[in-house]
Amino acid sequence: MAELHDARPKPFTIWPLVVNGKVVIDGVVNGGSYIELRAAFFDRALAKNLGDLLMELGKFRIFNSEVKIGEVAVQEFHVVARSTPAFKVEFLSPTRFETPPYVKRPAPVYDLTPRPLNLFKSAVKTAMRLGLVDARWARRFLRWAYASVGVVDFGCRGRCVVSVRLSGGRRLRGFVGWALYRAFETSMLGDMWRMLSLAEAFGVGSNRSLGLGAVRITPLE
Repeated sequence: MAELHDARPKPFTIWPLVVNGKVVIDGVVNGGSYIELRAAFFDRALAKNLGDLLMELGKFRIFNSEVKIGEVAVQEFHVVARSTPAFKVEFLSPTRFETPPYVKRPAPVYDLTPRPLNLFKSAVKTAMRLGLVDARWARRFLRWAYASVGVVDFGCRGRCVVSVRLSGGRRLRGFVGWALYRAFETSMLGDMWRMLSLAEAFGVGSNRSLGLGAVRITPLE
């Protein structure tokens, strides 16, 4: 599977490690811990092939440690539509959104805030990559989201912006916390929840293939 490393854009996104039921962003994992590695693939065949390969190998190495495989599960993604206008997003790993390059710049610029438009732009890009929507629909939906969905509260457990260290010493910074949102105009609620289900399955923002941008989304009454 060496071609996965060089692929651009990456054909998958991953969550940070889930250790003994808890998301671990940057820390030490003790030997004997139960580790869950979640990944979402843009290609069904690739997901199946990788799952079969992992079961055949029975183990893999991550961060210079050997992990024995106990179970491999593959789930088919289904878009979910709801009708509630309010929802909570928990940003489980550092999340950042690259801003559009309207002017020439030497390096990417990132927005670390949980603005609704950041969230939905990322989800719409995923939907377009999967062939679920076209550019005309995307423009109409994003205009609606910009005008209709607002943040009603947000917070953090400790620091709002944290950094993770990658191999080679590079550090990436992003928002970690939660935000409450509400749609104040409801004509596209079903479409909103379809995009949110994609966001939860594939993550949001930049560097999702490195475990950034993992989110959990909960409907609110």
